[in-house]
Amino acid sequence: MFRNYFRHGWRNLLNNKMSTLINTGGLAIGLTISIIIMMWIMDEFSYDMFHKNGSYTYLMMNNRKVEGGWHTGDNTQAPLAVKLKQDFPDVKYATRRAFGGDQLFNTGSKSIYQESIYVDPDFFNIFTFPAISGDPVTALKEPDAAVLTESAAERLFGKANPMGRIIRQNSQHSLRVAAVIRDAPASSTIRFDIVLPFRLYEIENASWIDRWDNYRLSSIVMLQPGASVEHFNQKLLPVMKSYGGDSTNYVFAYRFKDLHMYGSFKNGKPNGGRIEMMWLLGLTAFFILLIACINFMNLTTAQSERRAREVGVRKVMGASRRIIIIQFLAEALLITMLAMLLGILLAWLCIPGLNRISGRSISFGLLNWKMWCGLLSLLVATGLIAGSYPAFFLSGFQPAKVLKGGLISGGKGRGRFRKALVTLQFVISIFLILTTIVIYRQIKHVETRPIGYEQNNLLEIPARGEMAQHYPLLRDALVQVSGVESVSAGTDDLLRFGGSTDDVVWPGKTRDQNFPVTITWVQYDWAHTAGMQLLAGRDFSSSYGSDSIGCIVNEAAVRRMGLKEPVVGTLLGSNPIIGVVRDFVMNDPFNAARPMVLYFGNGSMDHIFIRLRSTADQVKTLSSIAAVLKDKHPEFPFEYHFLKDSYQQQFNGAKSVRFVLNWTSSLAIIISCLGLFGLSAFLTERRSKEISIRKIMGATTGSIWLMLAREFLQPVFIAFVVTIPLVILVMRQALHNIDYRIELHWWIFATGGLITAVIALATISYQGAKAARANPVKALQSE
Repeated sequence: MFRNYFRHGWRNLLNNKMSTLINTGGLAIGLTISIIIMMWIMDEFSYDMFHKNGSYTYLMMNNRKVEGGWHTGDNTQAPLAVKLKQDFPDVKYATRRAFGGDQLFNTGSKSIYQESIYVDPDFFNIFTFPAISGDPVTALKEPDAAVLTESAAERLFGKANPMGRIIRQNSQHSLRVAAVIRDAPASSTIRFDIVLPFRLYEIENASWIDRWDNYRLSSIVMLQPGASVEHFNQKLLPVMKSYGGDSTNYVFAYRFKDLHMYGSFKNGKPNGGRIEMMWLLGLTAFFILLIACINFMNLTTAQSERRAREVGVRKVMGASRRIIIIQFLAEALLITMLAMLLGILLAWLCIPGLNRISGRSISFGLLNWKMWCGLLSLLVATGLIAGSYPAFFLSGFQPAKVLKGGLISGGKGRGRFRKALVTLQFVISIFLILTTIVIYRQIKHVETRPIGYEQNNLLEIPARGEMAQHYPLLRDALVQVSGVESVSAGTDDLLRFGGSTDDVVWPGKTRDQNFPVTITWVQYDWAHTAGMQLLAGRDFSSSYGSDSIGCIVNEAAVRRMGLKEPVVGTLLGSNPIIGVVRDFVMNDPFNAARPMVLYFGNGSMDHIFIRLRSTADQVKTLSSIAAVLKDKHPEFPFEYHFLKDSYQQQFNGAKSVRFVLNWTSSLAIIISCLGLFGLSAFLTERRSKEISIRKIMGATTGSIWLMLAREFLQPVFIAFVVTIPLVILVMRQALHNIDYRIELHWWIFATGGLITAVIALATISYQGAKAARANPVKALQSE
């Protein structure tokens, strides 16, 4: 029976080639987008799900009371993890984690940079990173051991056995390879090449590692099976009070595997994160597929009079309405299957390019049962949605009326319903176009915002190994290079500042002014080298002997602290303010600058900044700088970054989202116009005699074209009017949490409406002009 349904359906598809082509093409585009987005969402939800103890693993986070609410951060005090394991029976394992970044490792014959982290031995009891050789837990108990990933071991030692071999870290420490583990999966949020013992980090940072007022590290715990995290969090507050915590500053445990999707906090509570983007992508896929399904409904019902007699004859021959419904659903599923095969092919071709743009590693897994279940669900749902209305509509024809050649009842109502469907299509399309324009404008607005310092000709060199300790000697050599204007250094680069504290004291500070202040340490001439604008006071300078106790603040710190003029000379604790710099973009370019205090650093600096002269020959100057570094530190390869290039790289993720939205909105309007083209062709053909009579009565080609254009553009205009308030509501909410945001100007909506109207008008113009120019005799000769 089902075989006959599909055979009959295939015959009908061949008899209506244009509608079959339009329906299949529209559904294929919609399914392609849906498949890609489905795989993207599945990839996002797979992050950190491979850890066997994921249900019991928690990241310790902190909430700090600030003006107007709570600030949530994932950096905690260094002694916290040890304290939790000692004093809380609910804690089975605990580890600290510090990011070491790219460090130079060499084996004597080979030197390469590898991504490193410092962790306690319990790290491998908590997380599932299987060992190939050695015991990583035992290895990390010694300060002179290292754990390598499989790929890092191959890069350093080739095919040779790395166990027991010695590697040098930044030409400072000799470490023994004590274990080799599998590479971290692509779905791991923790990325590394080499794992180093936290004991080594303690030795290198002994000056602050035991302080409870310094928030720099990640603390991760694994609770005992069956332990209640809510009960654990309740017990934390009274115990932590003795270590600086109180009702305005406390730590809590948050499930680690939830961080990737639900990692955003507002006012101390989770408020979404990547899950919001997944909802946006999922809804985008649903609405685009809905547009394609509406095309199917419209084109099928538009041809209803062609198939009315078929339905009438089948009912007279004894076919029940249920049989006819199944027949039309089978036709819809057949078209959907063809579209699905084409969609899978197109998605397979598109995914490599998408991976290159987004930096992801999405792939078709032939053994991934979740993917195949998703594809099957997509196939059935699309076929049923697309075929449901036509099946119930066409099966309801009354055989007596249609076999007499009478009009099918409810023609005007059906026309209104078709217009409503077309209007819905363009509501979705215009919504996507307008939101894409807003998002594009917002990203461009942030990309071109004033940075606050001069990025051109500004170079950053990571200070490796002994470069940091020997910075003064290196600086003296670099300033002698022709083409170098000035040299400075800092513990942070100019894009990301990690350290913060709420322990800064200023005159008049009240208890409710307990907000995090970003802190960093810099060297002489930092503001000048970075191109900062000083609003008051001066830069750190070797000409003043008191600068070792001085500090510089930014505008945001002056505002939030309520400092009175003159700001210069005001004491922050025991440190006098010597200068005020204009706010500059840091950490998140979408938000305003946060309060910052810069201290003069007597210790090692991790980043060296070089300001090149604008008239210098960059190639020659870079070559001279490389020669200086090679002479002073020959063991390290020369590496550098222009700050302007590094800054633009921050927008790669946003540009990927913009790219996806550009394509989805473009395809949405293409699918809508594809349906509008098919619908205009069928309805224009059905009105051919009316058009011919109008021409005989004196109507011009232009007036006939205008009549048809007005009829088809009416749903587009209604959709535009309906969509504007919806876009305003959604975009205002989306932009609400962004400090540096655009205004929703009228021209944004006018542009979106004009684009849609022009595309829709171009779509129907062919059919309208063709009908207006047709010979009326041919259309009327059958009368």
